[in-house]
Amino acid sequence: MHGTERRNKSCIAQCIQNRTGRSQGRRGLEKSGNNSQRYRGKSTHVAPAQSNPGFHSYPMEFVEGILSVAQTVYALCEQASCNKKQCTRLRRRIEILMVPVQMIKKYPERLQSKELPQILKEMQLTMENAKYWVFKYRHLGWWKKLLLANSIKEEFELVNERMGDAAEGLALLLQAEQREKLLGVFKEKLLKRQNDKDAEEDLQEIQKYFESGIDQITDAVDNIHQDVKLMGSRLQEIMAMLTKTMTPQRPDITEIKKEDLMVGDPLMETDTSILYKGEYHKATVAIKCFKDSIAIDTHMVRKTFEEEAQTMKKFSGPHILCMYGICIDMESERPVFSIVMEYCEKGTLRSVLEKEPELPWETRMCMSLDAARALYRLHQTEVKPFMHGCISSTKFLVDARYCVKLAGFELSKTESSLKRVTPESRQKQANSLVYLSPQRLSDINHKYDKATEIYSFGIVLWEIATRETPLKGFTPEMILEKVGLEKYQEPLPSDCPSDLQELIDQCRAYDPTQRPSAGVIVDTLASIVNKMYREETTS
Repeated sequence: MHGTERRNKSCIAQCIQNRTGRSQGRRGLEKSGNNSQRYRGKSTHVAPAQSNPGFHSYPMEFVEGILSVAQTVYALCEQASCNKKQCTRLRRRIEILMVPVQMIKKYPERLQSKELPQILKEMQLTMENAKYWVFKYRHLGWWKKLLLANSIKEEFELVNERMGDAAEGLALLLQAEQREKLLGVFKEKLLKRQNDKDAEEDLQEIQKYFESGIDQITDAVDNIHQDVKLMGSRLQEIMAMLTKTMTPQRPDITEIKKEDLMVGDPLMETDTSILYKGEYHKATVAIKCFKDSIAIDTHMVRKTFEEEAQTMKKFSGPHILCMYGICIDMESERPVFSIVMEYCEKGTLRSVLEKEPELPWETRMCMSLDAARALYRLHQTEVKPFMHGCISSTKFLVDARYCVKLAGFELSKTESSLKRVTPESRQKQANSLVYLSPQRLSDINHKYDKATEIYSFGIVLWEIATRETPLKGFTPEMILEKVGLEKYQEPLPSDCPSDLQELIDQCRAYDPTQRPSAGVIVDTLASIVNKMYREETTS
């Protein structure tokens, strides 16, 4: 263990000793059975200690489960023959996180809070996903390591971010100084820097295997036809190409010159804009060109754009639509404004669900997880949480690999400054109302917060599960009455996995406090996907 991490672990343990007023020695992790499935869906209410002498048993069962999974992860990390750096880093972070968990086990009566059972419940699911990540990626052939490297890094980062969320909850048990030490291990910027370093070192190891494979292939074909011998040299080119895709560098969002853009065929048209397929620096892009823009002051548009471009730098990720920039064409009678963005071949999630109703559950679950990861990326920022503001199935785009990306928020202020206002039809009003929470339906001035956005996301998950249009045929008045007043929820299909059904119902809960966080949604969906993968590989 690194010196800093060892010191943090020691300080955290000492802090809890001081808070409990007792001295204590190091205790080994105790093994116990996996209880993750037994407690799904139970109430997390904790009664006061004096009214129920056995009240500790419920959160303590989560503690036992967490410590048991931690032991399994340690063993799997020791066995890892690839991705060693990332596995080792994961183990160190879990060891630090287990210190307050061990203290909860030893002194449950001294470390109580009403939030603790929920924190532990979420943490156990995160740990289960971490265990499966290590199990899945600890042994791979060199070619699988290469092809899956980007996916491995993405999942590794997600597991570590969720452990950071758990650290925030457990830190409430600590005094201020030690709380900072624990949270310091899981700081967003530090995590990213360490994760990138570990992934890079694991990638270098993959390259060694790859080069070894090239030598073997070249030696084996020395006496074979010359065309076959070219395979060895071609592998070098493949390696360079795949390495580039594994560590993609997102371009800075900038103002784009008109001559650098090649506008192709129109893809769709709305009242305010036309979307074209185009090309920018030899990359296929989508170009949204605004019709009869209300903006005349180009200086103000540029200023708004530059401010948003700086803000958006921290939201880059595989499930956030990449924005390249804006283009201002001054050659016309009045300025023509365009926004240039990543091109997604299959269009919106809504259109995919309509055009491909036979999508298997496995594909739809992976798409759901992609969408949840995008929302988590927004909600879980270190400085200030960010909300999309208009979640719907048309705000998610799907590429050729069915990878889902969140759009429609990156340059929202810039876009608003360009759009002219058009009267909404009643159908458009109804389409937007289906995503509003009951509280927003009853009072449009109701605070827009994370719970409000989770409700909207629950409707998107319902669409993925059913492949239907939500509240189809309902008028705005009917939506207000059924959802806002009668607490109506549309049913899910009988073949919907029970875990997914429970999650969707939680997202659509009438009471905002009963809706899960984006992190819990990601963990739950990842667990369902992992379960499907295990069943597929063992069948």
